[in-house]
Amino acid sequence: MAEKKKNWGISYGELVWREFKKNKVNLFSLGFIVVLFVVAVLAPFLANDKPYAIKIEGAWHFPLFGDLGATDYAVFLAAAVGILQVLMIKWNQKHIDPSIRGSVFWRQIYINLGVLIAGIILLFIFLPRKLDATNYKAMVTSEKAEKAYFTPVPFGYERTELSKREQPPDREHWLGTDDVGSDVLARLIHGSRISLSVGFVAVGISCVIGIIVGAMLGYFGGKVDFIGMRIVEIVMAIPTFFLIITIVAFFPRSLLNIMIIIGITSWTGDARFIRAEFFKLRKQDFVQAAVSLGLPLRSILFRHMLPNGVAPVLVNATFGIAGAIFIEAALSFLGFGVAPPTPSWGQMLSLGVGTTGRFLWWLSMFPGLAIFFTVLAYNLVGEGLRDALDPHLRKAV
Repeated sequence: MAEKKKNWGISYGELVWREFKKNKVNLFSLGFIVVLFVVAVLAPFLANDKPYAIKIEGAWHFPLFGDLGATDYAVFLAAAVGILQVLMIKWNQKHIDPSIRGSVFWRQIYINLGVLIAGIILLFIFLPRKLDATNYKAMVTSEKAEKAYFTPVPFGYERTELSKREQPPDREHWLGTDDVGSDVLARLIHGSRISLSVGFVAVGISCVIGIIVGAMLGYFGGKVDFIGMRIVEIVMAIPTFFLIITIVAFFPRSLLNIMIIIGITSWTGDARFIRAEFFKLRKQDFVQAAVSLGLPLRSILFRHMLPNGVAPVLVNATFGIAGAIFIEAALSFLGFGVAPPTPSWGQMLSLGVGTTGRFLWWLSMFPGLAIFFTVLAYNLVGEGLRDALDPHLRKAV
């Protein structure tokens, strides 16, 4: 006998989604972010000088799949965990009682994050770095290979060709080449990984710090809140961008350092949001009941109060991702970002004036547009989420 489908009614998430999608601009911006996410995840399969498959002396080889490294598998794992979490949320809405749905959601978040972090650490420890410098295009041209199937953009972001440097867009290089002859489109595609990684990881770090600090200040109040807010105000008074530049100057140029530095310098907004929400929640009946039952502080703060006060932080996170992407691009533009040959949109933008002193419009326009539209899309999604979460605006519709 088929199990009867439960109908729990419309959930809070479904209500927010219904309001969010009323604005077509919100949907278009979200669609752009999804496309960018797919491009970033599938970057090695979209732009690569290694073929999917090549036939040499009657035997088929698969160089692209053998060339994938720990970074590629880490991105695939992160994407798989994210998609799994979305599917779990959809399943919860149909099969989990709303009274326990929040606790189930956060339990799944903690488990998936643990799996993701452990998986990434194991990948970078045990997966060896591979280096394949074979020129497969030359093999096809010289007829050493009988047949080959290349990616849509058959150029690697690390591959240089000085004879074709600083060339404008043409039929071979659709968006031109840079100062060392690398294909601009291939570097743009792989650069999307850098931008999205910095955005999500930096915001994740800032959210964790901001939530912990804000929860403590909002729950205890009094002297703890007074002293804590003075510290938060001191941090807010420091010009963030110049602080980041100063810190970056003392550390090696690496993507991980940039993500950590941006994260630990941008948590104050999240702390203030959580503090305000916890001030409102700490006198609620369910919190007082948890206290009277003798539950540990960790459980009261992060299991009972946080799910009811995290909405403003989620909205602020979308703006934070846009800000982190912009900061990373600015750092790379000034030469403080990731070191070449790792592609970065800001680094590519800085090459707009070539080595010969002439203006290379394609190196200024295409990376600039990528930064502009990405930051704009995240800001529009953030505004759409903010409006959808506002009960006053929902009533007015």
